[in-house]
Amino acid sequence: MDMPKGVKQAVIATWASLVIFALVAVVEKRMGMLTYGEFGAYLIGYGIFCIFPYKLSKGSNVTRYVFTILSVIGLLMMLGGTEGMKKLDVIFSILLLPLNIFIIWRLFTGEANDWFTNKRPPALPQQ
Repeated sequence: MDMPKGVKQAVIATWASLVIFALVAVVEKRMGMLTYGEFGAYLIGYGIFCIFPYKLSKGSNVTRYVFTILSVIGLLMMLGGTEGMKKLDVIFSILLLPLNIFIIWRLFTGEANDWFTNKRPPALPQQ
């Protein structure tokens, strides 16, 4: 079964949001808002988060739930207060909120549910 169009859109949007936040980190570093250590930690974190679009594109049902849970936790933390967050991070988190809602919506449409729940590992060859 081929990946549904909605899942492809969600994967592309996830990659786009990671690229945007990595670029925001570069801008913050250039503006002197981040130390080298903070900048490195951000890039390592974004590198780790690259696992999400990759695993989503492979049909990992667990990944779509973990992604959704982490997105909701991030939103709740942001609603609780933005103290300690860099100004550009806050701005882009708010601007990209509709994109995150779109991603989650596309990951849980009917065709996406069918695709994620019907993915089975390939059977081992019989001898």
